[in-house]
Amino acid sequence: MVQSSSEIDLYLAIFGGTFVMLLLVGCVVVFMILYQKRLFRQELTFKKMELKYQQELINSTIEGIESERKRLARDLHDEIGAALSAMRLLVGQMHLKSKSAPEISDLADKYKSLIDNTIDSVRRISNDLLPSGLEEFGLSYAIEGLCEKSLELTEADINWSVKDIPQAHSTLNLMMYRLVQELLNNSIKYAEATQIEIVIEPVDNELCLHYTDNGRGFDYEEAYQKKSLGLKNIETRTRMFDGTLQYITQPNQGTSVTVRVPLASS
Repeated sequence: MVQSSSEIDLYLAIFGGTFVMLLLVGCVVVFMILYQKRLFRQELTFKKMELKYQQELINSTIEGIESERKRLARDLHDEIGAALSAMRLLVGQMHLKSKSAPEISDLADKYKSLIDNTIDSVRRISNDLLPSGLEEFGLSYAIEGLCEKSLELTEADINWSVKDIPQAHSTLNLMMYRLVQELLNNSIKYAEATQIEIVIEPVDNELCLHYTDNGRGFDYEEAYQKKSLGLKNIETRTRMFDGTLQYITQPNQGTSVTVRVPLASS
């Protein structure tokens, strides 16, 4: 009887010790899992903060560039443009007063022509820096002017359809303008496209840009890995407004680009 009681106590001690050990092991495992989850959450939070900081840095850099472009455009128009106009007026007066001297008259004509060309260049540069009419008349007007000027540089057939969105912020309109400008430049200079289609319209509370050309196309993955500046510019500007970007392109098969930006983000 005593022996049986001792055996029972021994079994209870072994069972109790095993249970305590298992409990300790379980506690350690739970602690490690919770600790790992905490580390993971901290790492995820840190990465989100880092990405947010990088995005804010990119956004502020682009905003700074656009602000500087605006200042330069206005300085070119108000100061350089005004000075050139005054010079043209003076040369014109010199031309009228020097009709009796053919040499001076011919020289005045050359100066006048040179000044006219310079004024045109200043206007073109100023318009590239600050889209003409974008703030005053809206995105549709600015895109129309951009396409018409592009037609002077190419024989491609450019068709566009742009709907102004009243609730779209001016910075979003500027971003869309820059995207079209970049894409047109690529199609004309590199893709050698003969047909270009541009559509900007609202779809399900998003502002959507659909751009297609029948140019040479390219390998998107290869161009992206080579860190193509044009692709990076388009991607960065799209991400500024929490937008999505889709490329469909292959060598010798043209290019299709779709950008969707939530109107609420603007």
